Amino acid sequence: MCQPSRYEGRLPNGTAVAVTVVGDRIGTVEAFPAASPLPYLLPVLVDLQQNGAFGTYYHQLAERGPERLREIVDLLRRHGVGRVQLTVPTYEFTKTVANYRLLDQLLNSDPDLATLYFGFFHEGNFMSPQDGWRGAHMQCWIEPPDYDRFRLLDEASGGRIRTVNVAPEEPGGLDFVERAAAAEKVVGLGHCCPDAATVAEAVARGARWVTHFGNGAATQIHRFRNPFWSFLAHPELTLSVICDGFHLPPDVVKAAMACRPVGGCVPISDASPYSGCAAGHYDEYGGHPFEIEPNGFIHLAGSELLHGAWFQQDRCVEWLVQNLGLSLPEAWLRCSEHPAAAAGLALPRPEPGQEASFVLAHWDSGLVIDQAVHCGRDYGSCRPTDR
Repeated sequence: MCQPSRYEGRLPNGTAVAVTVVGDRIGTVEAFPAASPLPYLLPVLVDLQQNGAFGTYYHQLAERGPERLREIVDLLRRHGVGRVQLTVPTYEFTKTVANYRLLDQLLNSDPDLATLYFGFFHEGNFMSPQDGWRGAHMQCWIEPPDYDRFRLLDEASGGRIRTVNVAPEEPGGLDFVERAAAAEKVVGLGHCCPDAATVAEAVARGARWVTHFGNGAATQIHRFRNPFWSFLAHPELTLSVICDGFHLPPDVVKAAMACRPVGGCVPISDASPYSGCAAGHYDEYGGHPFEIEPNGFIHLAGSELLHGAWFQQDRCVEWLVQNLGLSLPEAWLRCSEHPAAAAGLALPRPEPGQEASFVLAHWDSGLVIDQAVHCGRDYGSCRPTDR
């Protein structure tokens, strides 16, 4: 019989606790008077938009090798991420179908992976084909919104697609919103440029999510006639914001959070499939060369258009503390419990019998993860800037 592991930390309310772990479950939780400072014991981070790592897209596993998935999983867990909405961008349709089938098989054969990847986000294909609004997505693979085509993708995924992005102003867009919402999918508006009336109609038909608010847009837009005002004006829409320090300035995030009740604006990483890679020049498939700067800024070569983020969700925590003045526990909960609630997830709690997934972290001129424990396994320590 294995010996239980013991972890000591303080809950967000300040209570010091000792947690024992047996297998993949919490055995005991006991409060005790702490004589020295302890790291916080926190729930796992939740990332509702994550695209891969180390040069591997989730939708290219059939080409790159399914074993690459484990590398991504280890990176996520070292950074404290315990629940992920696996994200697929725009890609060739038949290859996307094949890769969704592969992903479904991998998750069906590994409950541990299925716990981490609780659902899929299909960001690609049905967005605006216009330059700027489509961002770094390849125009040749973008197609008009077609719910029957989307249903083929969802069936291939085993029904794992929970969120789908659409440009409602494109032909068939509003019908797509209505049918997807009726099928209990979360419909996101992003990489799109609808007018105010179209946004209002999309909300009326069931749209409930804004894909990386403030990004996926042309670099120059009309001061009033742009979709961002309309997104803010509809409280039914949950806003997702990328808090890596490159995608949005602090005032935009502050304004977005001020326009929503707590939990109505949630941080995401939008981590690129090249997150974790070394700085340098890269020639991606599809003819989109891009740069990773030493500070983690990823952008198309010769352009200010971003190409996803280099950081994982723990960087969002750090950025919120540094730029919005939140305490570490407050910032952490905005990146864990709040996105979990938005996705309808219940995270493991520090209670006997619960899944042994939690993070010990403290602040030392930045966020430090002391230990990231997932399903009873200790993945060690890191900072947001670690690969």
